[in-house]
Amino acid sequence: MAGAESREDLFLFTVEHVTLKKGQRMVLPIKEFELEYRDVYTLDLPFSPPPEVWRRFNSEQLDEVARLAGMSKVMHKIRLKNTSDCPLTTAPALILANDRLLAQGMMKYTSIGSEGDVTVTQAVDVKTEKKDKEINRDPKAVEWNGDWYGRIDLTGRIKITNYHDKAVDLEVTRHVLGQADECDQQGQIEMTNVFEDLSFLAGTNRPHWWRWHSWPHWWYRFNGVGRIRWKVRLEPGKNTELNYAWHYYWR
Repeated sequence: MAGAESREDLFLFTVEHVTLKKGQRMVLPIKEFELEYRDVYTLDLPFSPPPEVWRRFNSEQLDEVARLAGMSKVMHKIRLKNTSDCPLTTAPALILANDRLLAQGMMKYTSIGSEGDVTVTQAVDVKTEKKDKEINRDPKAVEWNGDWYGRIDLTGRIKITNYHDKAVDLEVTRHVLGQADECDQQGQIEMTNVFEDLSFLAGTNRPHWWRWHSWPHWWYRFNGVGRIRWKVRLEPGKNTELNYAWHYYWR
């Protein structure tokens, strides 16, 4: 390699004295370096449609929502620290250990000095169980512009058990429709900007069912999307429970 340089938002590698005949192919190593990494286990739990949306779904739509709800699994990732002199560009990445292939994931652009995740596989030995329940309902909780709005108070519990033979570092994210109120185990609560911050949609433009409902003007007046995050280290053979509460307005 003759050199590497940054031009505006591009990073270019220059390789000289390479020629190919028509129809020939070549695999050419460009750069090699060692990076620090650590194992991270993530669990992202999205929200389900609210009651006023459920009752408008047909049978196929209900099946689709149930399928999406069952896709939340603990994922094993490696988090790379880019200490090299080159950025890591977006491309498929092969992950090997002891000369054996573990997985193929997608490496996203990682600037020099920053961190990037590559998914290895589903962590089948880390089991989860989520249970939500309603604890209170007030049909006339607040009046606005001559209309009454009801309030539903709910609590949730996420139970995680580590059947792995080593400790795991867990990053759990739970999104709720409404207003997030409280959580335990030093979790962090924040309300997202539903107009600009689409991170609560778990990497998609919108969940399939979002466009199946015409959201009324009052919905954004009382509700939003809450995000609750925990970081937990779970020893082998142990389990933990993450508890939280939120409320939702409806009409």
